[in-house]
Amino acid sequence: MRFDINAFFGHWPYYRLPHTSAQDVLGLMDRFQIDRAAITSLRGLHGDWQEANDETLAVAEAHQDRFTPVACISPMKGGSGAVLRELVERGFRAVRLYPGLAQGYHLGSPFADEMVATASELEVVTIVPTRPMMHFRFPPLPIGQVSALAARHPEAKLVLSGPNYLLEFTSAVEALLACPNLTIEISCMQGFDGLGQMIKAVGAERVLFGTGLPLHYAACGVAKVEHTRMSESEQTAVCGGNALRLLGM
Repeated sequence: MRFDINAFFGHWPYYRLPHTSAQDVLGLMDRFQIDRAAITSLRGLHGDWQEANDETLAVAEAHQDRFTPVACISPMKGGSGAVLRELVERGFRAVRLYPGLAQGYHLGSPFADEMVATASELEVVTIVPTRPMMHFRFPPLPIGQVSALAARHPEAKLVLSGPNYLLEFTSAVEALLACPNLTIEISCMQGFDGLGQMIKAVGAERVLFGTGLPLHYAACGVAKVEHTRMSESEQTAVCGGNALRLLGM
């Protein structure tokens, strides 16, 4: 089973995407044999998280066998732990934090701690991207800020999203070794045999399949798992087992 932990749909303000609708995303998933995706409306990355979450839930409810809804919240427009509780009651299984995209906070803020503490209490996952996609116009969030957040909330389940190669790869490994509650998804990982090296460094149970579609071309994420030498149990864990376990599915 392939479970994509890092998928999106909807409006992207920087340039026109060839695929934007939920149906487009389903078509890509079918083409590349991705069974299920944790999905978020792109609208939520840039502040309009209320409408984005409504869009996400509607899409997930219409395709319950394919999509798992992931919320996006910021302190703008009244985001809070109480709001996250309401969203989880509505069916969301995780929450994304995007402090670097005009959302008005940083990972050392009381808001970030409130989000992670509430997510931990509700037993849902917090996904923290260092960048929304592999594009150098987006300055990456320092990985040390993510590991510091994970260290402050050792009972929480956090997914590090966005690290690439070289120094970022090394920093990601250091963060995962220091924080047992932190896992990593591979959508932006581009170094040669990056997935294989990450598995050797931290173990297959800490690594999640993610493509970043439709911001990324989904075939790239699929190629990473298809061209990495893994045992059957490692492949099962990375491609879907770890995501299902973290999301409590």
